[in-house]
Amino acid sequence: MKQLLLGTIGILSLGNAAIAADVPARAYTKAPAIDPTYNWTGFYAGVHAGYGLGGTEWQILNIRTDGALGGVQAGYNQQIGNLLLGIEADISFSGIKGNRTLNVLNQATLSQTSQINWLSTVTGRIGFANGRWLTYAKGGFAWANEDHSYDVQVSVPGPDRITLSGSETRRGWVVGAGMEYALANNWSLRGEYNFINFPDHDFDLSGTQSSTGSISTTAFTKQTVHLVKLGANYQFGAPDAAKPIPPLQYAQTGFNWTGFYLGAQAGYGSGQGNWRDYTPVGKFSMTGGFGGGQIGANVQLGVIVMGVEGELVGGDVGGGTRINAGGNLDISSRTDWLAMATARIGIVTNERWLTYLKGGVAVAGDHHAISVVSGPMYVNLDGSRIHTGYVIGAGVEYAFAPNWSVKAEYNYIGFGHDKASLEGVINAPPMVGSYYFNADIAQTMQLGKIGVNYHFAP
Repeated sequence: MKQLLLGTIGILSLGNAAIAADVPARAYTKAPAIDPTYNWTGFYAGVHAGYGLGGTEWQILNIRTDGALGGVQAGYNQQIGNLLLGIEADISFSGIKGNRTLNVLNQATLSQTSQINWLSTVTGRIGFANGRWLTYAKGGFAWANEDHSYDVQVSVPGPDRITLSGSETRRGWVVGAGMEYALANNWSLRGEYNFINFPDHDFDLSGTQSSTGSISTTAFTKQTVHLVKLGANYQFGAPDAAKPIPPLQYAQTGFNWTGFYLGAQAGYGSGQGNWRDYTPVGKFSMTGGFGGGQIGANVQLGVIVMGVEGELVGGDVGGGTRINAGGNLDISSRTDWLAMATARIGIVTNERWLTYLKGGVAVAGDHHAISVVSGPMYVNLDGSRIHTGYVIGAGVEYAFAPNWSVKAEYNYIGFGHDKASLEGVINAPPMVGSYYFNADIAQTMQLGKIGVNYHFAP
């Protein structure tokens, strides 16, 4: 049965001191007298809703999955000075699903489907609080309950159909980061990003084969899921009154980086694509521009600034190469969009300058194509995938006006290698008709960015 399943398918320096010298600093704003302090210590519970995007890699195909989710969470925080330690559990009921169908040489049609019914995580949290602002990172364990199905109709050598389905609860790991703001009456609002990885895992499928009757087999998948969630929590007890921790004060001549910000960015990317099936000649440069926006929050503790940031940009960072091997073989890769979720830590110098390091998770929407021409014979295949990697970077930011700053930043992104399922047509008798190919493709990327942020008053 297994054989049947497998055989069928600085960069820029910013800030003009001469211009900014006459601009008044954004001074620290004290909280209202009726609520001068906040302490996050205690139990809490709440609700969340969001959206998930990812992919499920079967032996034969990559399937893109996406959908909405919603659920509940509960946890406990212990604030020690401005340091927060906590533990949290959540469960989300999910509509994240995907399917893919392809035709092979007009002789077989294959369809595969995956759906996540629910997701649950148990994580530890570490954060930094300043008054009502909290930024945090988290990590721990994840579980998911899933349904899978497989359907293949074969016309050659004779009509046959296999229909299989199965369910599983699988384990993985999760990392994430978020920002939370405490409202009045013990309520708080949060925004959070999670990356969940479910390593390669086998599960049972059972069903029928029209020519033989009942059958069963084992399949293997690995999955990644990116979640963006908004939520609200209710803090039990009286955190405002129990051991209050006042927000840190700053000199009136300094700029306070604490709070929520929103901005725009543009830049240029360069990197390398590597079609590993054609190493070493399958390596080529990828270049192009991009633009988009970012959203984040900072907590300043003295001269130290810690924060979280989410970014989404679109562009055209791509390239390709031609390989001569008894004909012209052209391969190309292009990144259409890129999203990043990172944690930042920086140090404030000269009141208005912030220098920082950052690191986190990157996810890209890639498009890949391969074309082979040899006389009258040809192959044209292409396809898209969701590719996950890591990002590290550094930057400098300058507050040039009340609530406004500009930044210059460098990022390095390593995507590693992953499978891309490409579809198209082949004309190489006796192989004629619809066709597919799984390419093992690795990518790296370097980004130079400039941007502007608007900081909402804390």
